[in-house]
Amino acid sequence: MRALIIGTGPSLTPQAIDLINQSKLLKFGCNLAYRVVNLDVLYCNNKEFWTHYRDELAALDCAKWTYCEEVAQEHGAKYIQGIWAPGLSADPNVLHWGHGSGYELMGIAYHYGVTEFVLIGYDLRFPAGYDGIKQVTGGDRHFFGEYPPELQHWTKFNMGGNGELNGLLDCYRTINTSDLGLRIVNCSPGTALDFFEVGELAEWV
Repeated sequence: MRALIIGTGPSLTPQAIDLINQSKLLKFGCNLAYRVVNLDVLYCNNKEFWTHYRDELAALDCAKWTYCEEVAQEHGAKYIQGIWAPGLSADPNVLHWGHGSGYELMGIAYHYGVTEFVLIGYDLRFPAGYDGIKQVTGGDRHFFGEYPPELQHWTKFNMGGNGELNGLLDCYRTINTSDLGLRIVNCSPGTALDFFEVGELAEWV
C-alpha cells in the first residue's frame, strides 16, 4: 500500500501541499502538518508539543498517536509503547524511537500496512544561513517557521557542513527496506535523506 508521509521541512511548499490535498492516498503527517493537510493519521512525539497546541489538536478528526501514556490519557490520543531500537518495529504494539516525529511517523505508517512510503517535507537539512531564530514561514528549517523556544530540538546540533542533521540521518540509515519489504521514495527536493530512492512528488501522488 502506498501512502504519503508528510514532514514539516521547507520542501513542503504550497505547490506540494496542493498535490497532497488532491491525492486520494492515505496521508500520514507529523506535528504541524495538520494545519495544511487533511490528515488520516497524525503523530507527535513531544509532550510539550501536545501541551502547546492543545486546542488545535483537540479539534482534529484524524487518528492521533503518541508513545506517552500521559499524553494519550490527557488528549485522547492512541498510545503505542516506544523503545530505543534500530529500524522500524515489526511488532504492531511497539514503536522504535528515532529522535524525532518524522522518523517515528514512518513506524506508525508501517503498522498501518504501508509498504510504499512517499516522503515530502523530509529535508533533514537546515537551510543556508539558518541561525536557529529565523521566523519567516517557508524560510526556516520548517515550512511553518520556527517553533517556540521550548519546542526547539536539534537546532544546530551535530550539523554537517551543508546543514545536514547527521544524528537524525544515522537513525534513518538503520531502516533496512529489503528486510521489511518496503520502498521509500523521498520527494523532498534538496534533501539530505538521499540514501533512499529520490523522486518527484507529482509522479507519486
